[in-house]
Amino acid sequence: MADPICRWRNPYLSNVVELISYLPKTELPKAEARQFVSDRFGGEFFHTPYQLACQLGLYHENDLFFFPKFRYTPTEEEVKKYLTNWMIHYCVPNPYTKKGFVDITPFSIHSKLCEKLFDFQRIIDWNEVEVELFGESIGNYDILRNSINTYSSVIQITGQMISLKDHINYSDLELYVTVDINTDRNNKEYFFDLFSLPNEIRIQSDDLITIENTSINQSDIISLNEINSIDSLTPTEKVQLVKSRIGQGLFRRNLILDCGHCPITGVDDIRFLIASHIKPWRDANNQERLNQKNGLLLTPTYDKLFDQGFISFENNKNLIVSSMVTQANREKLNISNGMNIPLLPIDGREEYIEYHRDMLFKN
Repeated sequence: MADPICRWRNPYLSNVVELISYLPKTELPKAEARQFVSDRFGGEFFHTPYQLACQLGLYHENDLFFFPKFRYTPTEEEVKKYLTNWMIHYCVPNPYTKKGFVDITPFSIHSKLCEKLFDFQRIIDWNEVEVELFGESIGNYDILRNSINTYSSVIQITGQMISLKDHINYSDLELYVTVDINTDRNNKEYFFDLFSLPNEIRIQSDDLITIENTSINQSDIISLNEINSIDSLTPTEKVQLVKSRIGQGLFRRNLILDCGHCPITGVDDIRFLIASHIKPWRDANNQERLNQKNGLLLTPTYDKLFDQGFISFENNKNLIVSSMVTQANREKLNISNGMNIPLLPIDGREEYIEYHRDMLFKN
């Protein structure tokens, strides 16, 4: 018997707010983040609570680093909006369903139940659909039921009966039948990115993409909205590309894992580093926009110099400095033509560095 949602406590709003309170609000090395959580939790967090936190998309870890969903302390209303969206897209199996569902293609539980109700046009007994959907009887049915009842806008489960919520018509379910899900049960990156924060990035029905609290130029706005018109991209893939424009999301996470330091200063506290494209986002194709090899992690001053073409690199890792930077400022910035940058991660970046030298560097 497999569990679609693990049992720690029901993911009611107060419990999820509590889970978020235990988590760091910034990127950290994995070991440091885990120690932070253990100290705050005061018990064995990384047994069951962590599994629910991951299933809720509240954080993601790769081999070395921790990445939180919330980088601030959210209000209860923000958490509720987040969980309403989470319920729509939550899929089984996923990277955190530890056992069972062996021969099951990942699906959104909420979506499938909406589809069944829409097809049948009547109240459904849970026993009619359970084995069909999951391939077996499931555990933690009460956790799943309570999650749906708490966060679905359209359906509810009373005892064993699946029905519409008040003031909802069967036609209203069509909107929830086809939704973006994590089709690869082992893809932790996509699963994490599947659940967006409220008011973070909006892909709107009028084919416009809005990034909150971010200043971008007009040419990038055009490119962003071109992304939204590509039918072959899922909504999550579109968001990943949009976030890469501002050096966030999948692009930044992969770049941190690939490099983890500023090659000029050696600073390796990722909180102080900016993920910058070498070949600018506006000039790159979608694959290049997400490719960590088209990126460098730099401290803010050197990021600005590099982004505006005042410095670049030779393929032998030597720094080149624009003639527009005065000697006095070179000394203040501790940079000079020909100084070798041994920490520069050049392998796989040669083509992008060459583009930067040829197209962006101010001689």
